[in-house]
Amino acid sequence: MRNTRNPALPSHVKRMSPRLRKKLRVGQFREWGFNLKAILNDGLDDAAQDSLLEAWLGAVDAQAVSFGGQFDARGTLEGMVFPVGKQPVDDAVRIALLDWLKARAEVASLQASELIDIWHG
Repeated sequence: MRNTRNPALPSHVKRMSPRLRKKLRVGQFREWGFNLKAILNDGLDDAAQDSLLEAWLGAVDAQAVSFGGQFDARGTLEGMVFPVGKQPVDDAVRIALLDWLKARAEVASLQASELIDIWHG
């Protein structure tokens, strides 16, 4: 069954005014982000996990974007990187943040999605 209420459909977007496209975050006003899941090495103490989390949030801030998610007691960092303000999340930001995580010795494995439309993905 076709979803006729999806405002992101190209047939709907081209009939919308720019004001409505901006309000609905479609067309040229889409916002991109990506999901990630990093599993840490076993045996890290709380201080090492806290240090990694602080450094990760600093790396995200350095890219002028944001991260929302969770860091659980089992050593999993999982969430979404998304834009804040005027700085978009693009391939360069995605690659820089993923490379930062890959370079950390504390990270055992890393999974990340491609860029997705965070409002209508």
